[in-house]
Amino acid sequence: MVGLNRRQFIAGTTAVIGTSIAMAGKARSADAAIEISSTWGADKPFQKVVDAFNAKQLGVTVTNRFDGDYEAVTAKAVASIAAGRPPAMMVTGWKFGYFAKRTLAARDLREIDAAKAEAILANFRSSVLPLVTIDGAVIGLPWAMSTPITYINSEIWKAAGLDPNLPETPDTTWLYESARKLDAALKGKHPTYRSPLSLSNNEWTSQSFIQNAGGFIIDPDGKLALNSPEAIAGMSEYCAPAHEGLWLPVSDKEQTAAFQSGALAICTTSSTAAVTFPFGAAKAVTTKFPGLGGHARKMNSGGNFLAVYTHNKEQAEASLAFLEFCASKEGQALWSQTGYLNTSVHDIPLINEYMKPAAAQLTDGLTAETIWPGKRGLEGQAVWRKWVSRMLLKETTVADGIKGAHDELAGLIQA
Repeated sequence: MVGLNRRQFIAGTTAVIGTSIAMAGKARSADAAIEISSTWGADKPFQKVVDAFNAKQLGVTVTNRFDGDYEAVTAKAVASIAAGRPPAMMVTGWKFGYFAKRTLAARDLREIDAAKAEAILANFRSSVLPLVTIDGAVIGLPWAMSTPITYINSEIWKAAGLDPNLPETPDTTWLYESARKLDAALKGKHPTYRSPLSLSNNEWTSQSFIQNAGGFIIDPDGKLALNSPEAIAGMSEYCAPAHEGLWLPVSDKEQTAAFQSGALAICTTSSTAAVTFPFGAAKAVTTKFPGLGGHARKMNSGGNFLAVYTHNKEQAEASLAFLEFCASKEGQALWSQTGYLNTSVHDIPLINEYMKPAAAQLTDGLTAETIWPGKRGLEGQAVWRKWVSRMLLKETTVADGIKGAHDELAGLIQA
């Protein structure tokens, strides 16, 4: 990914939208209908954003079509584009940024209407705008952003006699030693406790460890950079508690269930879980994601951007009208109910205090998820996830696993 600074594409724009939407009247004489291929159903806050926009009757009607997870919506887009029917808009995972631009031809918002695009983008923090800038094109609205943080079952923590005053910026030395103390104090003695720690067996948190060790999976120039001493060091630290027996790697769904039931003492997962974890049986408390001692923290984000794919002029302009509302304070306030981070410049309170570590990581600066390049980039995540599992389960050494992943991904990316 090639970053652009704010000046390069916002060229002095200080426009703030919001009241302009309400005063604009209908955008065109005939109603334009656009459909968004989405990862959220009608029961999610995104539908509230869509409904609030439609209620303004601006000459554009938006339909939110639930198409599944990020992989599913992207696969459906591939098929519809091949058939000559691209989605007007699509909720696109950060990790598919290169694929969206180079393979699916996501539109540069400035090519649709430069002035309006600049005014829309002026509503977002300058630090997040490079995340939607691919090959010099601004291909979407930086919409949903989360980041992995640490959740601790406060009841189990207390039962083990550990210090309730958590470090504001923990490292793995503190985290792993705490897990050992939990295991020694509670194993076989606590009615629900089964395991001290889970770092999430996925491609997201492993990326955090590699970056916090000073390495990259894909470097800032979009090149595969996995086969490095830093990546080996990061993955070695990531795998260490699994190899020690402090962590039994399970799926995200199983991890969530274990934590919520009280069987798991500590987990690292998306900051969006702060909406539910503190209010269930676990009574979770939160702190930042663990860094690696002696290294600067370089945390990543997860989530998605709202991208325009249609090449129909009216539908593209109608899509910008919806994005204008999404960028407004009203749209952002509705969206904040999800627990995603506030990427806008609008003053919107955190949904609760448990989001504070995530907000602090955003202030510190976040990179995107690994953005897989190449026409087959959609497959990159599954390949990396496979090698992460093999390293965690000791089916290969970390050094051999990193090399194996690098070699397989290199062939995939170059295809």
